[in-house]
Amino acid sequence: MRCGCAAGAATKKLVSGECGCGGGTSGPAGFSVPVMTAPGTSKLEARRRAVEATRRANEARAARDKANIDDATNFLYEVGKVAEVEVWKKQRLAQLREQVDAEAARRVATHRAKAGAAVARMQGRGETLTTIAARTDVGIGIVRTMMRHAPKAEKSTPSNGSHAVGGGGEVSGEPGGVAYPGADEPDAATA
Repeated sequence: MRCGCAAGAATKKLVSGECGCGGGTSGPAGFSVPVMTAPGTSKLEARRRAVEATRRANEARAARDKANIDDATNFLYEVGKVAEVEVWKKQRLAQLREQVDAEAARRVATHRAKAGAAVARMQGRGETLTTIAARTDVGIGIVRTMMRHAPKAEKSTPSNGSHAVGGGGEVSGEPGGVAYPGADEPDAATA
C-alpha cells in the first residue's frame, strides 16, 4: 500500500480505493501534493533552500525597516522645523510690526506738523480756528489737534549780534519773528 498503513492490518474500507487509515487513496491514482523542489531533491537541500528564502525575506524586511526608520527620523525632524518656522514667523512679524509702527508714527508726526504749521500760518493771517474749520470742512477738534502739533516758534537772536527787542531778529515776514515753513509765499488776500 502506498498510503503508509501497515500491510495486513485489519482496516475497514470505507470507500473503494481507501484502506481506512486516513492516508488517502491507495494505488497509483492517489492523492498528490504539489512538490516545490525538483524531483529527487534531498531533505537537506530543501531545508537549505527554505533557510535561504527566509534569509532573503528577512534581509528585505530589515532593509525596509531601516528605510522606514530613516524616513521617520526625517519626518519628525522636518515637523520640528515647521514648528520652529512658525515661532520665527511670529517673532519676525512682531519685529516688522514694530518697525512699521515706528515708521507710521514718524510719518503721521510729519503730516501733523505740516498741517499744524498750515493752521498756524492761517491764524497768523487773522483766521480763527472756527473759520479755519468751516473753510476746510473739518471738525474744530481736528483743527485744534493739528494746531497742537504745529512746530514751536523758535526764539531768534538778532542778526547783528544785539539781543535788543526788534534788533533785526525777525526771521520771516510773520509777526514776532516766528518762522513757518512756506511763510515766504504771498497771501492771496494781500497780493
